[in-house]
Amino acid sequence: MSALAGPLYVVTGVLLVAGFAKVTAPSPTATALRILRIPAPLTAARVLGVVEIVLAAAAILSGAAVLWALVAGAYAAFTVFVLWALQADEAVGSCGCFGQEDTPPTPGHAAFNAAAAALAGLAIADPVRLDSFDGGVVDGILLVVLVLVGVSLSVLSMTRLPRLLALVHGTAAPSVPTFTVTETASKGVQ
Repeated sequence: MSALAGPLYVVTGVLLVAGFAKVTAPSPTATALRILRIPAPLTAARVLGVVEIVLAAAAILSGAAVLWALVAGAYAAFTVFVLWALQADEAVGSCGCFGQEDTPPTPGHAAFNAAAAALAGLAIADPVRLDSFDGGVVDGILLVVLVLVGVSLSVLSMTRLPRLLALVHGTAAPSVPTFTVTETASKGVQ
């Protein structure tokens, strides 16, 4: 198995977690999409979440180069979005990536996305496939545990760490109001 496997599965696992977050709690993503003037932002947020889930699962399970290219493209697009959000005239209090209202876009988040895009880009030339795993049961369990720890730490670094740093520095993490599914339905917006 390629040396890229562990780190690649971590960034793909983060994509999977983000997808589930968008499907189960789409309002923060919808708010960010509304700022971009995306029509039907709530529906778009859920669709984006489903696409992320399917893409991440397919890339992990098949390891096809074209899927790693799509993962790289997705992370490149997320990098551009986070960089845009950091420079936007209108406050973007949450990038909406993980279904939380107060997950502000940060330079660290942009750097993670850029590194994930580059890592997935490397897998285009050297695809990582589960069926090429040549370790034993203990090696497999260790890989799964390390990937889960890596995914958890990555998500925490983009969600909880900015809030903790804001608290330590005595500044409030930026936030903007989001809308809920029920408010959206009553206003006639999807």
